[in-house]
Parts: sequence; C-alpha cells; structure tokens
Amino acid sequence: MEFRVASDAAPLDAQAAQAAQPTQPAQHAQPAQAAHATPTAAEDAAGDLSDSDDDFDGWDEAQPTRSLFVSDETVYASVDEALKATLDQGCDLRALVARLGLDTLGTIRLINHVRRSGKSAAQVAQLAGDEPFLSDDAELQPVPGFEADGLLQIDFSDDAEDTAGQLRMLQQAYDELRRAYADRLGIGASHVDHAPAPVAQPSSVDSLYFDSYAGHDIHQTMIADSVRTLSYAQFILSPQNAHLIRGKTVMDVGCGSGILSLFCARAGAARVIAVDASDVAARAERNIQDNGFGHVVRVVCGKIEDLDEQLAPFVGRVDMIISEWMGYFLLYESMLPSVLYARDRYLAPSGVLAPSHSRMLLAAATDRGDGVLRERVRFWENVYGFSMPSMTQGLTNEAATEDVDAGAIVSNTATICDLPLRQIPPKQPEFDAHFELTITETCTVYGFVSWFDTWFSPDDRVPCADLPPCRETPIAASEVHGIDLQKNQVVPGPADDTCGQTVSFTTSPFGKPTHWKQTVFLLKTPLEVEAGTTISGEIRVHPAASNIRELDAEIHYSEGRAPGAKRVGTRLIQLYSVR
Repeated sequence: MEFRVASDAAPLDAQAAQAAQPTQPAQHAQPAQAAHATPTAAEDAAGDLSDSDDDFDGWDEAQPTRSLFVSDETVYASVDEALKATLDQGCDLRALVARLGLDTLGTIRLINHVRRSGKSAAQVAQLAGDEPFLSDDAELQPVPGFEADGLLQIDFSDDAEDTAGQLRMLQQAYDELRRAYADRLGIGASHVDHAPAPVAQPSSVDSLYFDSYAGHDIHQTMIADSVRTLSYAQFILSPQNAHLIRGKTVMDVGCGSGILSLFCARAGAARVIAVDASDVAARAERNIQDNGFGHVVRVVCGKIEDLDEQLAPFVGRVDMIISEWMGYFLLYESMLPSVLYARDRYLAPSGVLAPSHSRMLLAAATDRGDGVLRERVRFWENVYGFSMPSMTQGLTNEAATEDVDAGAIVSNTATICDLPLRQIPPKQPEFDAHFELTITETCTVYGFVSWFDTWFSPDDRVPCADLPPCRETPIAASEVHGIDLQKNQVVPGPADDTCGQTVSFTTSPFGKPTHWKQTVFLLKTPLEVEAGTTISGEIRVHPAASNIRELDAEIHYSEGRAPGAKRVGTRLIQLYSVR
C-alpha cells in the first residue's frame, strides 16, 4: 500500500479551462484565475486554516466524476473517488502525470486521449512522455459526455510542491491510526510499511518498469503459468524442504500479488517480508489479510535498494530469499541486481536463494510447425493481395518472443550463460559466450532460438556442473504437497527427511509452453545447410545504453562446409535489440 499526500484540487487556469471546456459558462474562469494568483506569505500561512477562501468559489470537490477509463461507466460522487477507482483499475493518475512531467494542458490531452482511444491501464503504463498526442491541441477537445468531468479540472502541478516533511508527518499520523485500529481489533500492527522518501527520485526507466506491474493482467498471466507457479509451490511446500523454511524468516523480493509470500506462510514460515516497488503492493497486502496471514507476512512498498533503514533489523538474518525475477531472454527487465543486493545485505550465511541457478541455452532453428520464425516476414508478402516489403524493414534487428515448435530445432543446444546466484556479483549480468552448433538435418536455418532453465536447489552453493538434468515434463498440481489447502491452513509438520528436494523447470520448446516463451534471433540471410554442418560463433549480451532494463545482443557466426572440414564460411555479425 503506497501512502501519498493528498493535495487540494485546484481549478484550471482560465486558458486551460476554456480549452478543455469550450461550452463552460464564463463565470467559472474568474475564480480559477484567483486561485493561481501569487499569495503573500501571510495568506499562504493562513491558507491551511481557512475553509472559506473565495479563491475556490468555482470549484466543487464533490463534483460527479468518471474514472480515467471509459470502460468504467460509474459516475463517482467526487474527484477523489474517481481517482481511487482509477488506481484500483491499475493506474495511479497523479503518479503518471508526475512521471511524464506533464503541465496542465498536457494532463488534459492525456486524459482526453486515453478516453477517446479506449486505452487500457496496461497500455497507459507503457507511455514514455514523448507521444505525439501529448502536444496535439486536438486532444484538448473533450470526449463527448465528459465535457464537465472533474478530472479535467484538477491541477496536478500542486502535487510536486509537497515537501518531505509533510509526507513524514502524514505517514506518522497514518501509522498511529493504523496501530490504534489494529490494537482495537486485537490483530497486532498492520503489516504494510513504506520506505521513507528516497533522496533521489526513481528514474523514468524505473518508474515505467514499476508502473507496468501495477495492473492486473500481468499478474494473472504469471500466476496462470502453471510451469512457473507450481515449480515455486513444489519447492516451498515440499516436506523435504521444511527445514529451510518452517519457523524461519523469508524475504520475497518483487512480491507482486503476494502469491509466493502466501506459499511461504502456508509452509510454516515464522515471518515473511514481502517487498514490491509497484502500487500492486497495496493489493498484495489485501490478499495477505483476506487469507488470514497478516500475522506472518509484512508488506513493504519500495525498491529494495532504498529500504536500508526500513529493513535494518533483518540485515544478515533472512533464512531464504525468494523471487521471481526472470524476464524474457532471462535477463530482460534487469530485476536480478535487486535480488543480488538483497542477498548481500539480508541473507544469513546459512540462508538459501530460491531459485538458486539459471542457465541460458541457444540452438539453431528452421521454419517448421507454426512457422513463427518466418511469419513476421512472410506476413507482409501478401496482405489481402498487396505486397508490403517495406514493412519488414528492421524486423531482423529486434529479437522476437515466440513459442517455437520443438520440431523447428535442428541442432544440439549450447550453454551460453550459467548463473549460480550465490556466487555472481551484484550487478546486471553481461556476457560473451562461444557456441558451436551441429546441424542434425539438411535444411534452411532461419535463426537462433534461446531459452533458459531454472533450478531450486536446497544447497544453493552446488556447482552448476553438478545440477541434475532440468525437468522437461510439467509439474502436476497433484505432485505439490499442500496445494489443496485453503486460506490460512498450514502444511503439517516437517518430515524426518531433511536432505532437501531440488525442483527445476524449463522454458524450452521441448517443455510445456510458459509465459516467457523463447527468444528468436532471425537471420537477415538464412543459411542453407547440410546435416553435420557446424555453425560456430560468439554471442555478446550487455545492457542497452538507452535503457538499462533492456538488452543489446551481438551474434558473430560462421558456417563450416562439411563435417570435419575447416570453417571456411564468411564470418557474419548481426546486432539485435531485446525489448
């Protein structure tokens, strides 16, 4: 739950109000101008004590207002209620306006455009602030039916003037009320904490990233991925791993909906610190309380790197750090450094990371099965009878995320990166790796395909070479101990066997499809190859200069002419963006 300072809603200045509401009676413009007149020091000091300031005669805080999203047809009694409904629907409008750096007119354009285009919360979260509609005066024309809507009359610029002192005072008052209420109910203190305002504001890249996790759809997609969710559940709830978690302290980094924290509470953890920098933390807290685990799980809203003071009691005392940090192409999103920061600061010497190891793999592929490797190019060859080759420009410069048919893989697999999470340094991994792929049949190679395997080992120091083979068959719910329990039921006591159970899953074409799919690197010029041909080269992966949460990849490769022959093929280089 993120605690915010609510500022008095101020009317638009006269020019903005007139642009936004051309049919509004002229008498509303005069108070708006007065509201923005520069006050004297005495007037400013007295402003908080006066409830009858004439400057606000033209503003009605209880004005009926609609949510930002046209899919919600509810008419709310006030602007505050409409803003809360918008937040519940996955968009913090105040935070969005601040992140995009919008002035009054830009805010009006944003609200009108979202309503006019019917954008969803997930689409709004992707806005970067440089979209053409934010400077298009045509967007100042209100959407029919929303001409007098309250959201168009808020001046969000006042939000930026809230001081850190005000925030601390309100936070303190809120905490006192929260504790008093909890004590009265006999349930102990509420478990949502918030980081003090950081010295530096998060970057726009971070803000965009965390905003993307504030909506509903992304969490449903991840939880519905049974390969992912049941693998976590099996490791956490396994009686063989009870010695790792029962009665212990667990930290869930990037808790999202709180599902992994709930599994840990069900497994008998003494306490779980669930951390998330997104506004989804508020819903995670409600999920925890609704399922009766508020006495176990404490939700903390903030970026783990900014919570040193908040989480000081747990330095070096966490028995397990659990996190679902993996992105597309494993490293996209760059969440792993946050997990490694938590490892170095909070994990006890005898503690365990879950997952403990990941491995990235690469193979060559032809166009078979669903034909996804060529579909992006082939689609434009015949578009309802028209040829549009210009639309393929740049397609092979971007890695694609696709479900690749297992039959399309026409080589052995090569490991390109091993990540033993206990040993690697606390930064975004980047690597150069050699690969050598032997083609298994005569065919056309259209590209390279990459995926990752993941292990949960009760001994997170085991070398990667000693890991068991990664499981390809999906885990069934019937295999997961305690998965059928309800709400705050806890699994029975630990078994005598404390050797631990290793759990693993794959995102390869040979396993059950996952939401991660596979990463496809299409070749500009496909290779005609014979069975036994060797394709060798290097893949180089590093953070993108323009966005540290994205990746750039280079693939250098050459083709051998025949089995056992020297490589005489031309060495080619292709650059890709992983976005």
